[in-house]
Amino acid sequence: MLRDRQKTWRRINLLGDILLTHAALLTMILAYKPDLSAQFTGLLFIITLLVWTAFLYGPAGSYFYRMKSVMQVLKELYWALLKSFTAFIAAVYFIGIDISPDMMIAVFAADAILLTMSRMILMGLLSFYRLRGRSNRNVIIIGTGSRAKEVADRITDNRNWGMHILGFLDYQRAELWRYRDIPLIGHPDGLAEIIAHNQVDFLIIAVENNDLPLTSHAFAVAEEMGVTICQMSDIYFHPISRPSSTSFMDFPVVMYSSAPDDRMQLSMKMVIDSIGSFIGIVLSIPITLATAIAIKLEDGGPVFFKQTRAGRNGKPFTMLKFRTMVRNAEALKDQLANRNEMNGPTFKMKNDPRITRVGAFLRKTSIDEVPQFFNVLRGDMSLVGPRPPLPKEVSQYDHWQRRKLTVKPGLTCLWQVNGRNNIDFEDWMKLDLEYIDNWSLWLDAKILMKTVPAVFKKEGAS
Repeated sequence: MLRDRQKTWRRINLLGDILLTHAALLTMILAYKPDLSAQFTGLLFIITLLVWTAFLYGPAGSYFYRMKSVMQVLKELYWALLKSFTAFIAAVYFIGIDISPDMMIAVFAADAILLTMSRMILMGLLSFYRLRGRSNRNVIIIGTGSRAKEVADRITDNRNWGMHILGFLDYQRAELWRYRDIPLIGHPDGLAEIIAHNQVDFLIIAVENNDLPLTSHAFAVAEEMGVTICQMSDIYFHPISRPSSTSFMDFPVVMYSSAPDDRMQLSMKMVIDSIGSFIGIVLSIPITLATAIAIKLEDGGPVFFKQTRAGRNGKPFTMLKFRTMVRNAEALKDQLANRNEMNGPTFKMKNDPRITRVGAFLRKTSIDEVPQFFNVLRGDMSLVGPRPPLPKEVSQYDHWQRRKLTVKPGLTCLWQVNGRNNIDFEDWMKLDLEYIDNWSLWLDAKILMKTVPAVFKKEGAS
């Protein structure tokens, strides 16, 4: 019965979204393309119906608002709209419907505004409704440990979710016990009788790890009696990694990732990288020509220096730089090993005798890094991210330092704008991990804004 109501609710929500989307589309057709034929107008309505249904209704968690924050709901909405409009634009241009980019943007903006407003209004009404005791769901929690208490805290502190905890069941406790006025109501072996005499919508299994093998019977009982089961599968202590439920080889799994996993922001980061690197390449053409001439005039050697670096997860790629050293610089490196001024596996040295006169200027001004815009455009690097290390350096990393490889390397990062060569190796690694743990598009934007003055001030460059 509960699942039937949920399906009906989702379909009503989808119908409302389709009607609002069609309203936005029709308004923009009348404003931008009033002479569009009835045939093409009908095609646009059919495309939006199919595409929006696939991306708004398709995901398993769509149109479920209970126990979600406003930000989470809006992030899910915008991610679905981004995919919908990408597919919509592809279909429109494939069919050959003559629509201007201005109209496309206007439809996207209008639809996003309308659906955002509808979500905000709907969530407000649902909260108002549930706070008055309507549409409540009854819950039983198996477990009385820290995990079970955390679940109870979340439910108790969010009354607008409309969740009511009937009580706890536990394998170890038999005495009178309660937490936040929620009582212990028995042993999990008595679950069938409790369900038979109460309306139970959800069974939350939140036992400690030692009791996990005991829960199979309670799971089977709840499944047989039609109660929705929530198994707390987050069973590991994870100070760094963020768990997410997904499928792997068609198996349901909990994926633990210590790298950023916000799909919408990561997709936007890829778009920004592509556009930014292309603009960087075009704007740097005069600098590239002047640099190439200067390098050739000095010693007649190659303009570019190509070196294998470790990319995301250690995948090797060829990084480009303007050559700043003599031609046999790599062969001379071993002779200078005892003059390394950087602790750890990285080699850094002020007044390196291998650097040419032109190279010294290029390094001071960071012009030697300009060719890496091509690496960003190819997808090997990002505009912002930890600097790419040498595979030889990676082989000498401590375990905790390898985590810097979980994201794409970048042209600039926190190390770049906080002193560069003036920072020792361990602090450099800590800055890279700080970037990974706190990553957001806003952080990328702040680093890019700080990079420009850092380059002009030549902070830590050598």
